[in-house]
Amino acid sequence: MTLDPQNPLHAFALWTSTADRKWSDLALDRARDAITDTVAVMIPGATEPVTKTVQKLAQKWGKGSISTVGFKDGLSAPMAALVNGTAAHALDFDDNFDPAKAHASAVLVPALLAVADEIDANGQDLLDAYIVGLQIIGLVGQGVNPYHRSRGWHATATVGAVGSAAGCARLMGLDPEKTAHTISLATSMAGGFMSQFGTMTKPLHAGLAAAGAVQAAQFAEAGITAGSETLHGEKGMGTLMVGPDVEELRAFMADKDEHGQKVKFRTESIGEPLHIEKYGLKLKRFPNCGSVHRSLDGLLELRSKHGFKETDVENIFVRAPAAHLRNLMYERPTNSMEAKFSLEYGLAVGLLTGNAGLADYLDEVVERPEVTALLPLVKKEYVEKLESDFPTEVHVTLKSGEKVSTKVDMPVGSSANPLSNAQLWEKFQACVNGLLSEQQFGAIRHELEATRDSMKVRSLTGLLTG
Repeated sequence: MTLDPQNPLHAFALWTSTADRKWSDLALDRARDAITDTVAVMIPGATEPVTKTVQKLAQKWGKGSISTVGFKDGLSAPMAALVNGTAAHALDFDDNFDPAKAHASAVLVPALLAVADEIDANGQDLLDAYIVGLQIIGLVGQGVNPYHRSRGWHATATVGAVGSAAGCARLMGLDPEKTAHTISLATSMAGGFMSQFGTMTKPLHAGLAAAGAVQAAQFAEAGITAGSETLHGEKGMGTLMVGPDVEELRAFMADKDEHGQKVKFRTESIGEPLHIEKYGLKLKRFPNCGSVHRSLDGLLELRSKHGFKETDVENIFVRAPAAHLRNLMYERPTNSMEAKFSLEYGLAVGLLTGNAGLADYLDEVVERPEVTALLPLVKKEYVEKLESDFPTEVHVTLKSGEKVSTKVDMPVGSSANPLSNAQLWEKFQACVNGLLSEQQFGAIRHELEATRDSMKVRSLTGLLTG
């Protein structure tokens, strides 16, 4: 195959396989923190029913030597990625990545951990592959979004699979031609609808995408070839997963600045800007859909500033981008998974407790009377504007007649308002309470903090089993 740098598939592959490893401290630190955050949520995620079920099936489908979080039995690399990806997304506590409109790390980290375990890679290799894989996730996402996601595709499952496959190819040291085949193959692994939100299938999407990423890279390494038009061609991802009106949408987005999303795949300056530096990741403060976060941040800000309690509130009115509110389809949730996609539930819990933590999303507490009574207080208005064009507005009317309001552009945990290192480890500790001993926690933290050095990934994955 002769690679054409004007073909986005080939341009992505050339950069993936040849980019210089001289990353900035900011890029390396953000990659390390994203991996740390993902490991944190994988540990409790491994105890969820969906992950346990997937792990039992994975044992039937592919035993091997690769470690999985929370389970003693080894699996093949794709099956380990399947289980760990499901665990990473099971609690919806994993990060968001704006250019892709996806949960990037829930796919990328499990895929890379499986490959790194298999080839005995070190921490520096892992960080390098994470930075490269995230870049391609972002570029693929910018090539199809915002419409890919707004029309119902779950970008975590689609865009995540394609970019994570590039990360795996980087980690495996594949040449440009095989990397191109890897990325192309991964488009055949990409699938998942937002209509699955609020069910076990949503976290399974991350697992399937992670497994597909590993498989695509290993297929290409073994000599399986794939097409060259699978991104930008007439019947490629850029049309089939956007719509036949893609040219009109592209023209509309030409002068918009929605996280670089232009509905067009770039072929130049593939590594500039570096997405992990320009956009960073949104590490989650709350274990629910990221579309809740701006509203919940705003409510908690007002609650703290004005000192009101649930008994003081007449109503809470939210004006937010329609794309956010459409994700939150459960106004009266009946279980944990539905509650994660409920604006009403998230704000009711926040109003009542001043927070929203893992304990608030257990099945047995979702319908507790003190929260259910507050659900009708929440009203909302769908604003048909892009996320970047309209900040979320939160208006609280008190029974005294007083009205207080705020606007939130970026949630806590984003690069504009990041979690501190102390907050990151507080989240980690909250995730693993009751699951790890102090000795286990300390050993895992030591390995994660040493990722920028030459730690062996197997040292980390070995600690996470059982």
